[in-house]
Amino acid sequence: MDRRLLAAVFIIGILSGAIITVAYYKTKGSMVQVYFSPDGGCEQVITHYISHARSSIHILMFSFTLDSIVDALIASHRRGVEVKVVLETEQILSDIYWKLKNAGIEVRNDTNPSFMHDKIAIIDGEIVLTGSYNWTKTAEHANNENLVVIRDVGIAARYEMEFQRIWRQSAG
Repeated sequence: MDRRLLAAVFIIGILSGAIITVAYYKTKGSMVQVYFSPDGGCEQVITHYISHARSSIHILMFSFTLDSIVDALIASHRRGVEVKVVLETEQILSDIYWKLKNAGIEVRNDTNPSFMHDKIAIIDGEIVLTGSYNWTKTAEHANNENLVVIRDVGIAARYEMEFQRIWRQSAG
């Protein structure tokens, strides 16, 4: 095969892989979805999973400015879903913190003297939303970010243990 043709096929393969914004991977008892931003639908995916939560939503979030996600959390809370959120300490001054708190959602500040840099939601003890994606307008529309959705009870349990550890140490 001609080297130029081989190089062209290789480059097309790489570009095709880069264009795909959602990939599904199935392992034993698990499902993983991968999303990328900017404009890859991460915000919509997060609001979808929050809106469909049945029993609990536990969140560790470094930075959070998207009103659509706040609205979904408040609606889930009003439906009787347990919603608990730990935010990085500097977020206490944000409108998001007070919107959640005023809606009756349990919100705490991380007390780690360094950053709590997590971006995690555990939904119903079986779905984990994680990745580099902060729940911000900049992450959705400007930054190169990723969101990974993992549906696996064992992995969710491990993330839940970390959530509970930070929750116990955080300030209400």
